Amino acid sequence: MGGTAHLTPRKRLKAVAWFLAGAAVLGALAYGGSFVLDRLTQPSRAEQDQRTQEDLDRAEAPFTAGVDYDDTPPGPWKVVLDRPLTAAEQRRIAAMRDPGAAREYLTSLGGRTLRFPAAFERRTDLAMTYYPRDATVLHVNLFSKRQTQLTITAMEAVNVSCRPPTARTVLVLPPQGGAAYDGVLFDLGKPGAVPIITDEGDDQGRPYFGPRKIDLGDGASPGGLRVEAVAKGESCTWEIKAKYRDAYQSFGSVILKDGTKPFFAEAAPDRPEQLWYWEASRPNGQQWVPCHRKPAESVCDEWRRLRAEARADQG
Repeated sequence: MGGTAHLTPRKRLKAVAWFLAGAAVLGALAYGGSFVLDRLTQPSRAEQDQRTQEDLDRAEAPFTAGVDYDDTPPGPWKVVLDRPLTAAEQRRIAAMRDPGAAREYLTSLGGRTLRFPAAFERRTDLAMTYYPRDATVLHVNLFSKRQTQLTITAMEAVNVSCRPPTARTVLVLPPQGGAAYDGVLFDLGKPGAVPIITDEGDDQGRPYFGPRKIDLGDGASPGGLRVEAVAKGESCTWEIKAKYRDAYQSFGSVILKDGTKPFFAEAAPDRPEQLWYWEASRPNGQQWVPCHRKPAESVCDEWRRLRAEARADQG
């Protein structure tokens, strides 16, 4: 040990002992200071960890949507085709006794199936409003990876753009009664349309958000919603703006689409070149009424009126 060469062996041992004791005391003080400092800074570290976790959580997209169009065969339906039927094809349709077979045949020619809207049995005013329209059904599943809860508080139809339908031939199997569905309906004919409830309960016909909400995040199950988009006389592209509030009391909105594309809701033309209407009460083999050949039939009244108005407007 430097600086002790001039000391006697006894004094040198005593100096070493004092040195070691001092080193031990200094080490203990350093350890204790570090322990105390660590204890003093521990709350701020926990707070920093929490803030980091919150920042990571906020960086996650609030929620995303998985969308599927419902292509299950409906009960009542319309089938639309972008061209008139040939004489031979018309004879084949006219002789068919099974409307399902007629739908399959027109589908094989390139036809597309449209739906009638959900029935509003508790709201006859809405039933009469929506019956003449055409519905496209979407199943929208909402997912959130956030660790904290958020709530969807409102939805509305946005970026709605409509154009005349492309169909020229329409087959109609009308409803023989209605069906209610658990879900919502957007009327694309109304600017800023909000979803209304189609369930058969007491809330039928009321706006969905207000009495209800959708909770996501914090391990909640994905939110599933059956969505009907209804249109009349025009086919429309559209999107859904979903507004939310999260656990940090932040408000925001997400635009829901079909992947990168807007949703599409097709409608039949009001006065197609060829209209076939199914009347179950007529004799077998005569149930399909061709309004374009027999406009005086009672089921053709609306089609005949609209055609007459169109001719008058052109004249």
